Amino acid sequence: MPKIVFIQPKFTAVKLDRNIKTIFPLGFGYLAAYVPEHWDVSIVDEQIETIDFDMAVDVVGLSTTTLTINRAYEVATEFRKRGVTVFLGGVHVSMCPDEAQPFCDAVCIGDGEQVIAQMLTDFENKCLQKVYNHKSGMHSLDGIRFPRYELFKPGYSFLPFSTSRGCPFDCNFCSINKFYDGKYRKRDVEEVITDLKRIPKGYDTLFITDGNMYGYSKSDASRFKEICRRMAEERRKGSFNFKQFTCYASVNALQDDEALDLAAAAGCRLLSIGFESINPDSLKDMNKVMNLKIGVDKYPELIANAQKRKIMVLGEILLGSDSDDMRVLEETRKFVQIAGFDILRLQILQPFPGTETFEQLKREGRLHLKQFPEDWQKITDHFIMGVHYDLKKMDTLEFLHAVKEIGMDFYSLKNIAKRALSTLTTTQSIKECARIMVINLKSRKSYVNEDVTLWKIPEKTPEPV
Repeated sequence: MPKIVFIQPKFTAVKLDRNIKTIFPLGFGYLAAYVPEHWDVSIVDEQIETIDFDMAVDVVGLSTTTLTINRAYEVATEFRKRGVTVFLGGVHVSMCPDEAQPFCDAVCIGDGEQVIAQMLTDFENKCLQKVYNHKSGMHSLDGIRFPRYELFKPGYSFLPFSTSRGCPFDCNFCSINKFYDGKYRKRDVEEVITDLKRIPKGYDTLFITDGNMYGYSKSDASRFKEICRRMAEERRKGSFNFKQFTCYASVNALQDDEALDLAAAAGCRLLSIGFESINPDSLKDMNKVMNLKIGVDKYPELIANAQKRKIMVLGEILLGSDSDDMRVLEETRKFVQIAGFDILRLQILQPFPGTETFEQLKREGRLHLKQFPEDWQKITDHFIMGVHYDLKKMDTLEFLHAVKEIGMDFYSLKNIAKRALSTLTTTQSIKECARIMVINLKSRKSYVNEDVTLWKIPEKTPEPV
């Protein structure tokens, strides 16, 4: 029986204090469901286990992001030295297939479910192609096979789940829209509920990984409400093994009282929201149309709207757009102290391949990343606090100091204690209070560990005459 092993390479940033066992790689569960029955399939997640490069295996499949790509290339190289065939897929190689090809035997662009069986058949028939592109014909998610949860090892903090793929928005800094060719595909509601009933025991919290579960249109919002309504019904029946869930949504979800009521009844305990900036000009830079439409002055009110339903809010803020200046940073520092976030994900804008941000910086000659794939490691090592392009309106070192100050101020021990007490008052749950305190303390370390005084600014290449 031939054997394929799907491997998740480790995210190796040493300065970030991340929970490496947060969620298992759900995409492999879907891929495994489409592997032909005569193949033996298993999953190795380097975040929680060591890779045995001498294992008996015919094919290794690696999923990649920009944050793991250099490690993925290392792993691929080690297996190929041993005569093992290697497939590379995921967001990064879908954006940079030419870069990836020297490191593998076949590249998968886009979703892999519709091509993995063909890839393995071609391998058996010794006619493997160099590139398999599923993006040219994306299928509906209706009837997609359920993930093989039994292949994942125990010990993760949360269990991931997906109800859709893609996003209805097109933010300049995000590669999701390009990866899915601008398509926002949604699973049938009853198929979602059936899948939720299959989730194994052992996990209190479900992490719904959709880029945006709430969406934009009226039909998107109606579907979100129907999923929550059905989840609440099944929770009352005791149909689920998990107790609560968290998901990503956009700011418009926070002004929909009915949606928030239904989400709370369904077990939603935290919403991750891309507020991104308090500067309207920066929101224009990012193409955050919905945020502009609602207005940054509404942010605190929207946050409170969720929290009064015992739904915590993780606020995402990006700094370093072309319209940001030191005045904006000072206003941001004041804002995050009064906005009421339970958790803050504050970071510097990163130029990921496949994004309009990356292409613009490259066109303008402002990108510091020039040697690939080596320079991708710079984003990995400084994912939160790295400046990899020429800023337009700020000095780099002054900017870095200010960003660190904002993060340290929000995550001061005094403020962490205040948030934990507020969570206890709102939720009446010691467990939720402890959870917020732990997450805040871990998030604090991402700023503590970054010594901005050591940041090296690349010398500018003289412009051609």
